[in-house]
Amino acid sequence: MKKTIISGLAIGLTLLFVTMTAYPWNYATHAYIAAKIGKKLPLPNANEMYGCMAPDIFNLEFNLMDDMLLRAFTHGIPKDDPINAPSQAFMRVWWKANTPFQKFLAFGYLAHNDAWGADYVAHWKAIPCPPPFEAPYQDQPPGYIIALAVEMDKILEAQGVWYNLQQAGIPLGIPERMMFCHNIVEYAGDIIIKRADPLIGQKIIDACLLRSPEFPRLLKKAYPAQYRPLIEPAEETFRQQMIQYGGLLLLPESTAIQFISQQLAGFAIDYLAFLFGVDPLNFEPYRPTLESIANGAMNAGVQLCEAFHYLDEVKVTALYVQCKLMRHQVYYFRWR
Repeated sequence: MKKTIISGLAIGLTLLFVTMTAYPWNYATHAYIAAKIGKKLPLPNANEMYGCMAPDIFNLEFNLMDDMLLRAFTHGIPKDDPINAPSQAFMRVWWKANTPFQKFLAFGYLAHNDAWGADYVAHWKAIPCPPPFEAPYQDQPPGYIIALAVEMDKILEAQGVWYNLQQAGIPLGIPERMMFCHNIVEYAGDIIIKRADPLIGQKIIDACLLRSPEFPRLLKKAYPAQYRPLIEPAEETFRQQMIQYGGLLLLPESTAIQFISQQLAGFAIDYLAFLFGVDPLNFEPYRPTLESIANGAMNAGVQLCEAFHYLDEVKVTALYVQCKLMRHQVYYFRWR
């Protein structure tokens, strides 16, 4: 009985784990957008790509998940946020950039943001903006990824996933369900990007290997003092993770989905170990179940992204971001 309860708890907390690590567009999508709006020369554009992925360097720093000051410097806080005060503190990364390669990195970094950049379209207002969602989703913002998450939630409800969890003693509310779906959809979207650009995985690897060593120094100049000791280790860990992720995207699609599902299960186990203060090996028996949940949801998510024209929305988002960067005076002079 005890093992059953812990197993159910592990699955439930895994869903809660992904509610806290979800971000609107995923890594390959951000790299694809940077390739569309950035320089054509390979080395500058590789740095723009890396910069566009890099606001997520603290994603797996579990103790910083609720730090809204840090969030302001990584992603910003839009005026649409009903809880937190708006902030564009991330602009300091651009203002502090004073060499060509720092500008390349900062250009990509600002393209990512949640206040008016690529993430704003995904999270807060799709293009075109959909009508308000019906109950029970009426409190969700009308972002593109949110709209896909609503559809994913309906699919999982129809398949009895939420009912089965409730019967196992793990009732999940709409916010937890939505953010689980949100996370799955963004990884599924990267599979659509892989279809459009089969070399996107290699481009991510190249961006990580070619990113200027000036980047951590740039963040240290832009961030408040209390975060500066965290930047180098977090950025190095993130860079290694992105190299691995780029490698996954070079595999055949079904294999890539399988390995991404395994990676998601591994992240979940790491979070559970952090939450309970125990060795990750304690949760290894639940890995097959976690991988199965992620794999099934990923395959459904890819079909959903296809049906809702994911690639078209990403292309429109790239044009939108290009205009917004110009409006905020984020562009090059001699280096463009």
